[in-house]
Amino acid sequence: MHFDQKTFISAGVMSAMFLGTPVFADVGARDVWESWRDYLAGMGNEITATEQEDGNTLTVRDLIMNVAMPEEEGSVSISFGEMQFVENGDGTVDVVMPNEMPMRILANAEGEDVDAEVMIGHTGMSMVVSGTPEEMTYTYNATQMTAALAKLVVDGEALPDFDVSMVMDGILGRSRMAMGDVITTEQKMSVDSLSYLVKGEDPAGSGSIDLKGSVTGLEGDATGVIPQGDYGDDPTAMFEAGFDINGTYTMQGSDFSLNFIEQGAPGAVSASSGAGSMALEMNGSVMAYNGSVTDVQMNAMGPDIPLPIDVSMGEFGYGIQLPLASGDAPQDLAMNLKLVDLGVSELIWGMFDPGQVLPHDPATLVVDLVGKATVFTNLMTLDENTTEVPGELNALTLKNLQLDVAGATVSGVGDFTFDNTDMVSFDGFPRPEGALDVKILGVNGLMDKLVQMGLLPEEQAMGARMMMSMFSVPGAGPDELNSKIEVNEQGHVLANGQRLK
Repeated sequence: MHFDQKTFISAGVMSAMFLGTPVFADVGARDVWESWRDYLAGMGNEITATEQEDGNTLTVRDLIMNVAMPEEEGSVSISFGEMQFVENGDGTVDVVMPNEMPMRILANAEGEDVDAEVMIGHTGMSMVVSGTPEEMTYTYNATQMTAALAKLVVDGEALPDFDVSMVMDGILGRSRMAMGDVITTEQKMSVDSLSYLVKGEDPAGSGSIDLKGSVTGLEGDATGVIPQGDYGDDPTAMFEAGFDINGTYTMQGSDFSLNFIEQGAPGAVSASSGAGSMALEMNGSVMAYNGSVTDVQMNAMGPDIPLPIDVSMGEFGYGIQLPLASGDAPQDLAMNLKLVDLGVSELIWGMFDPGQVLPHDPATLVVDLVGKATVFTNLMTLDENTTEVPGELNALTLKNLQLDVAGATVSGVGDFTFDNTDMVSFDGFPRPEGALDVKILGVNGLMDKLVQMGLLPEEQAMGARMMMSMFSVPGAGPDELNSKIEVNEQGHVLANGQRLK
């Protein structure tokens, strides 16, 4: 079961409108209601409701939104019950929503008919709308918001012992929405804590799941441009119409624990982390995302795991940037990965190093690449079955390579450009030109220890040393090797000035 793009965007808009704005110009109760209604209907959703005006209050009853899933896989129906839009007399409007709102999901997931009802609730919510009919700001806060599974029926069979719930505490935020041919949004939001629970048993009695988790100190800052219209069947057209989202999100910490039984055998997984962040940018020109999390602890054991796994990391980071739009000029691309102070328990070390021959220090891997590429065909329109080459690589820079493991280190930087008119010199790959500088410390000592432990045959170690001697020269320190790999404009490959190709 999955949701299409319009479902995702509609849910985001409702979240912003659940929660509202400072005093600007005048906005009326009907302005707020019609803005919401027209936007949701413009996304291809079916909206039904009855309206009644009484003085400064517009009451909307029996408000139901029906969202169709793609490929006729089902629908989502959200009933808001009764809502009131109350004019305050100062150009602002209070939006009063019921304490509980049912959301019904009818879907076909992997051949199974699913009928689920989720109850959404809140306490201490305040939502105020201000601005103008064309540009409204929502200022909101809530003591708590909840979502809980009230009913789950699969292929006509009720699953009574299945619990799914989420609780958010301490919600505060502000959202601005400007209406036009496109919807422009700006949102800032914070949540003191978020907790979730999934617990249930397989009706056949062969397994169970008990998952609990929480996230603290959530903050988000995002902007978006969302074209009006139904793009569920053609997301490419949505990007061409100006779809653009950009957001950054941070947290102070997280944890979860999972206990399960599978085919009668128990297992458990737990994890925790410190501060983390994530950033996302997506539009017709670029897709970029990056994130990091610190102080990671992970533990796992189960029927298919021969011994408990205990892993820690000081930092885990990742990032990617890809150009999407076609053009004549080279565009930026990037990729990075960071695993800092990756450690495992002594129990795991003891499996292959019981004599503690190797240093058991945490390992580190850092790879940071940037480059340029020319895109021939808009990647959003590319057919997944095509054999067409969508672009060419123009330049690649290794800003940082770092590998520290078992007492050996490898570091390097490099910079190359690529001649795409020469696809012969390197067998179908554009000819590179540039250099890679690498420094290796402690690798001979590491191989000696691996041979001592019986993990590396002597003849393979000898072959590796001969290979390294071809590509490197001794450095200034003990067990230090340096290597400079160059490719010149003639396509010659040189190692420390000696031609290899």
